[in-house]
Amino acid sequence: MVNMSVNLGTVAPIGFDHIHLSPWLACLRELGCTVVQVYRNQEANVSLSQMKDALSATGMPCDSLHGVFGERYDPSSPDENSRRFAVDSFKAEADLAIELGGKLVVVHCSTIRHEGVSEDQKRRRLKQLIRSAGELGEYGAKTGVTFAFENLPAYHVIGSDVAELLDILNLAGGNVGVCFDTGHANMVGDAPRMMRQVAHKLAYVHFNDNGGVNDDHDMPGLGTLDTDGIARGLADIRYNGTLMLEVFYDVDRLRRLIDEGYADRLRRILATANAQPHP
Repeated sequence: MVNMSVNLGTVAPIGFDHIHLSPWLACLRELGCTVVQVYRNQEANVSLSQMKDALSATGMPCDSLHGVFGERYDPSSPDENSRRFAVDSFKAEADLAIELGGKLVVVHCSTIRHEGVSEDQKRRRLKQLIRSAGELGEYGAKTGVTFAFENLPAYHVIGSDVAELLDILNLAGGNVGVCFDTGHANMVGDAPRMMRQVAHKLAYVHFNDNGGVNDDHDMPGLGTLDTDGIARGLADIRYNGTLMLEVFYDVDRLRRLIDEGYADRLRRILATANAQPHP
């Protein structure tokens, strides 16, 4: 028996000169995608009307928005004014998501620090992030939007340890969850195991692959990710949501994958994810 609770989605990159959205998303539709997550170029000042126009041409509804990210939008910032700015920005992102038809905003929970931070800095940032997540969770409860905090590569101050991320969200309360990025998890450990750890907070999945070292955003199955383990895990935890391809291949490469029958591989993954869990 199949419950068909997991659907295949794709990122919709809007405002990037090198991506012609209509033919690009046409390829993703051929691969089986039915919904999109909006990801706009933060440097391009993309307007709401431009985003709506781009989405109307896709033939697929928007279910979510990848929120702004980077140094300016760090909800764990030790500087209170900076933290406040980040929280206000994510609240505005929730309002934008609603305008686009979505009910979820992906949040990067901390900034990049390749050199790491001191233990004192880490403690301060954790407290700030708990505070930010709580405020966003409360706003989400009022608006019906879920703020999905993404697990991140280890060069971010917070986010690579999913147990730590889970503790933060449990303390925060409200409409918060995890956006589980399989590629990021594959860079730091056992991705299927980590996904099961966050099962009760799992709100969204970014599905991509890599070789375990760099954040390559390859198609699932083209790197070292245990895609079968991810699919079985989704079935076992009864995930009900989007499995979103966060891949940025050009149209020529996507067409080659289509010609090689890659859609069949995705259909098998989706069938496994939608199968009844093992007793």
